[in-house]
Amino acid sequence: MDRINWKFSKKFGRHWVKVKFYKEKPDLKEGKRVEGVRFCEAIKKAITYPLLLDTGSIACEGAQYALGWKPGGKNEILKSCKEKNLLSMKALRSMFSKSSQLEAPFEFIGLNTEGEPDLIVSFMAPQEVHEMVKVYNYHYGDSLDVSLSSMMPICGGIVAKTYREEQFSLSFGCDDSRKFAEMGRDTLAVGVPKKLFGVFSP
Repeated sequence: MDRINWKFSKKFGRHWVKVKFYKEKPDLKEGKRVEGVRFCEAIKKAITYPLLLDTGSIACEGAQYALGWKPGGKNEILKSCKEKNLLSMKALRSMFSKSSQLEAPFEFIGLNTEGEPDLIVSFMAPQEVHEMVKVYNYHYGDSLDVSLSSMMPICGGIVAKTYREEQFSLSFGCDDSRKFAEMGRDTLAVGVPKKLFGVFSP
């Protein structure tokens, strides 16, 4: 199971990044620490080398909130979002109220570190996502319900939500994730929780 990201890459294509939450600093053979990056950007970097993140690694207010490291950051996030788009504050508050956040923060987050992950993430083409949705439909005999938002879509909508709800998640990202994580115009973000690894890659 340690190579679950490789199994997913072989079956569905693209690179898959393992996400592992730690309550205390793990004793790892590898795991580079970075500072001043956005969480979505860190996922992109982890394709090249494993990363070990803590609260000092992440520069994005939204990710700090979604990962539980700055639970009182609501006003800063709303102000930042208001400066970037034309949505009303009422609309932003409504979107914010539906965003996912880890209830209790973890001290460290490993990206592609050793061991079994809590979830895996990838940036995929629509056709590749379509194949995964078909697997989900055939397995459960039901449609996949998806809630999409451009507010904290990767850190909150994919990582926090996938972990908390243990559900397959999709996101179109946000302006920052498309820039800093280099998500192309033909790309979606996908999250799969450990609970569903066997569904997609038995």
